[in-house]
Amino acid sequence: MAHTLFTSVASGDMKNLQRREELRGLASLSDIAFMNQSHSNTVAQVSDASKVVDADALVTTSRGLGIAVIAADCLPILLSSPQAVAAVHAGRVGVGNGIIDRTVALMQSLGAREVTAIVGPAICADCYEVSPQMYQEFVAENPEAATSAEKHALDLKRSARVQLEKLGVVTRDVGICTLENHDYFSFRRDHTPERLAGVIAL
Repeated sequence: MAHTLFTSVASGDMKNLQRREELRGLASLSDIAFMNQSHSNTVAQVSDASKVVDADALVTTSRGLGIAVIAADCLPILLSSPQAVAAVHAGRVGVGNGIIDRTVALMQSLGAREVTAIVGPAICADCYEVSPQMYQEFVAENPEAATSAEKHALDLKRSARVQLEKLGVVTRDVGICTLENHDYFSFRRDHTPERLAGVIAL
């Protein structure tokens, strides 16, 4: 069974060695691999924590290796199977550009079956208001993210869940909005570099 953790102790700058050490301790892991996230749809397979890779999703089949996603309103998604695990950074751009599909495809190519997902703390549909133009453009390609034209807020959690379930991934949402819940960091609310971390390991 995979080991998962969501915590609000991680700095946005995960090059900070002290913060990395704190996270390893909280997760009870000796090694955690990190990524340089840029709202891309790049998925990388890692087998160790020797370097920080440029990607927005990590996949591993290495037992005992943690992989981390950093977020502060975007969706941190942890995917699990007996054969492989993944950590995904899914913001508006990633959800719209296929980061979820690409991650599940890589897991399946590595033999993953019976994949499940946990959607961690992230901004909810009541709070993620965007411009009317951005709203119309996004929901034209991702109708499941729609709320109303008057509200022009995007439901990224629903969009991610629909994508995952179409791929046969059983999905659970922890049901926490980062903007509403002050126990979690929110870039929209706080405008600070602080982030939450999601970690998963086989």
